[in-house]
Amino acid sequence: MKLWSVVAIVVLVKVFDVAALHRNPFDVIRGCKQYDKVGSYDAALTYFPTTNLLHVGHTENSEYFKIGILGPNDGHIRYGDSLFPYDKYVIEIVLGGWGNTKSVARHQYRKASNENSNNQLVEAQTPNLLSLFQPTMFVLEVFHNGTVQVSIDGQDHPFLSFNDSKRTPANYMAFTKWDKDMVYFYDCPLEDANVLYNSLLLNCTVV
Repeated sequence: MKLWSVVAIVVLVKVFDVAALHRNPFDVIRGCKQYDKVGSYDAALTYFPTTNLLHVGHTENSEYFKIGILGPNDGHIRYGDSLFPYDKYVIEIVLGGWGNTKSVARHQYRKASNENSNNQLVEAQTPNLLSLFQPTMFVLEVFHNGTVQVSIDGQDHPFLSFNDSKRTPANYMAFTKWDKDMVYFYDCPLEDANVLYNSLLLNCTVV
């Protein structure tokens, strides 16, 4: 009888091991809101106030957001201080652009006529950052001193970091696309968001 008990325990352990190894990659978006009616790059985007979000992280020097992107290339996040940011600057972050090879951040100024001009702030090589088959989860952290960092959720070091001289607040946010359909997940629970290293780093450099 004891032998069968041992065998049963071993089988259960193996089953749980297999389940852990085959975790559903979409589990990472549990609790997120889904944004799938994504407007084209030059569309009149619908910005939403971040004060209405349930899951915004705060440190003494920053606030941060957990965002997921599902799509082959060119995830676009824009944020600024206005619900209708025309004749104003916003920050635009392009993730997995240029055929999913690199990411950039820039100041974007969009006129009331919808013409826009971009001033690039940083560029990083990020091959195969996005996926059509599973969401990539990011942490976007906006510091009060103008520093902005983007990291992959669960990683200590940001892959994109820049200084925004205009100190654009993330009061309103929108998502857009370039040439492929995209799905965004936002207002995600922050239990797994790993920004402690970044916050400690910036605490030493706040001016």
